Amino acid sequence: MHFIRKTGPAVLALSFGVAALPVAAQDTVFLIRHADKELSGTDPGLTPLGKARAENWGDVLALAGIEAVFTSDARRTRQTGAVIADMLGVDTTAHDRTDTTGLLDLLSFDHEDDRILIVAHAETIHTILSGLGHGLAPEIPDTVFDNLFIVNDTTVVHLKVPFAP
Repeated sequence: MHFIRKTGPAVLALSFGVAALPVAAQDTVFLIRHADKELSGTDPGLTPLGKARAENWGDVLALAGIEAVFTSDARRTRQTGAVIADMLGVDTTAHDRTDTTGLLDLLSFDHEDDRILIVAHAETIHTILSGLGHGLAPEIPDTVFDNLFIVNDTTVVHLKVPFAP
């Protein structure tokens, strides 16, 4: 297993080539945290900046060949995923945010040959990466929304994707 941490748009183009390597269990999983959220409420949605960031994710991922978007059932992940899925012309599916095992089962049984985007939470990214066979993930502060993990069975590429509104 390799863990590569890079930054910058040129590296992003290179990383899609790395992610295109054939894999046994799952083609490729792209994993991001939801975009910037409102600071109040029990189920906060996206801020205007968050909506713009979600559109930026759609632009960044436009050539990645993503075939489906999975989100948690939280409003902020569903909103982020919906913006991206609409831009990519793919379906989005929400799952229970507490059921990472169920999400990973769904991926391995129904989407094993697909390129998938998962829109998750700072606190679930590590669990998802571990479930995909990679235990490496940095701690993501509550104010950080720019991490992109590209995962296949042998490699995790971690990128910081710049965004200027």
